[in-house]
This record gives sequence, structure tokens and C-alpha cells, in this order.
Amino acid sequence: MRKSRDHSGCTRRMLWATCAFALLACASASFSPANAQDGLARIKREGVMRVANSGVYPPFESMEAGELVGFDIDLSNLIAQELGVRADIQVIDFKGLLPALKSGKADLLISGFTYTAERAQQVAFSKPYYPNAMTVVVRESAPNITSKEGLAGKRIGVEMGTTGDREARSVPGAEVKAYDTLMLAMKDLQNNRVDAVISNLPPVRYLINRNFKDLKVTHRYNEGHIAIAMRLEDRALVDAIDHALDKLKAGGQLRELEIRWFGDASK
Repeated sequence: MRKSRDHSGCTRRMLWATCAFALLACASASFSPANAQDGLARIKREGVMRVANSGVYPPFESMEAGELVGFDIDLSNLIAQELGVRADIQVIDFKGLLPALKSGKADLLISGFTYTAERAQQVAFSKPYYPNAMTVVVRESAPNITSKEGLAGKRIGVEMGTTGDREARSVPGAEVKAYDTLMLAMKDLQNNRVDAVISNLPPVRYLINRNFKDLKVTHRYNEGHIAIAMRLEDRALVDAIDHALDKLKAGGQLRELEIRWFGDASK
């Protein structure tokens, strides 16, 4: 009998241990920072908004004299002020931005991040805060080229390996000259070594404003927009960020940032 009771007690203890382990395993599997349902509540509670940023996409973000500066840096701090918290901006390589967000290392991606339908399946996007598009750039003194097709047979400068590079190579009869940087491509356009440059709108505006007043954008296509990315489940945070962007736009701060970092948006 003793043996039978001991066996029964052992069985019960093993059963309880098994159940407890299973519950713990399920809890561990279901809990992660990325599954937290209210990122906004955590931000408010801790007083810190964790922002991931690539640090290498001027004028949105870049290092100058050892300091991280740019449109997105100023925007991050303005949004944090609207939420009544501090922005903790972490520089992360671009390919690591989405993993950082999903793992909970960051609450938001504010890094010149362009909205795409594919990305929208993985993250939630805020309202747009800056336009994006492919652009055709020419000299002020040159005839306007008002379409991508108008570049047929022309000399086109591009930054090597970019979307602009791929776009230029699809133009019939074009002579494509690829450069290590967009700055070099724009310089050769200025010096009449190429007839046009194809690149994304934000860096083009930045370089025209800072270095190439004698160049201009004559055509924009594949229009899109840049927005802030958050986790899909953080709906309260998305709403709060949208509200902050609305206030910054209505108050003129977004326009001030645009003028500071991009100059005349009509260029």
C-alpha cells in the first residue's frame, strides 16, 4: 500500500510539474517585446521613446563633427516633446532597422523610411511626413526633359547600385555613367559631362539646395512618401504619432524643418 501511495503521489507531482513547465513555456513563447500590446503606455511610463535611425541618409540623418544631425533627428525630438518624453535615438545599420523594431529594441523607425505595400504587411505606418519620388535633374540652362522617355539616347548620371541606376538602364539608347556618390554625378551634370541625373527626390533636393543652385528637377515619377514605422499591434502609438504630426504640421514646425534641411521645396 505504501508503495502504491508513493507511486500515486509521485505521479501527481510529476503531472503538476509537467503542467507548470508547459504553462511557463507557453508564457515564454507568447511574451516578447514585439508582442506588447501598448507601446505608448510603456513610453509614457518610462519617459523614453526609443527611435532607430540608420545615421547615413542626409539630410534625414548623418554624422557631422561627431554629432547625429538631420531632419529625422529634429523630427524625433519634436515628436518626443509632443508626447512629453525624451527621444533615445539609436544608430542601427539600415538592414537591421526592421529587426530592431520587431524585437522591441526600438519603438519607432524614423529614418527616411519609404512606405511600400510590402513593408505595410510587416509594420504600421504613420501619416506621411515627406514626399518621395524618382526625379530627373538637369542644368537650369538646359531644355526641360519632362518624362523618363525624354532621356532616350541621353547621357545619364546615377549613383552606382541605386534605384536611379536601375531606372536609367531601362531607358532606350541611354549612356549610363555610374558614380560612387550622387554628389559626383551631380557635379558632372553641372560640368556638362552628362545630360541628366536620375535619383530619389530627398537627396536631390538636399544637394541642389546646398551645392548645386544651377541644377533643377524637371520631372518626378513613381511618387511615394516617407513615414514613421511602428509595430503592427501598437495602434495606440500610431494614433499618438499621427496626432503629433498633425500638430507639428498645423504649427508650421514641419515646414520649418523642410526649409532648414531641404531649402526651397519648389526646386
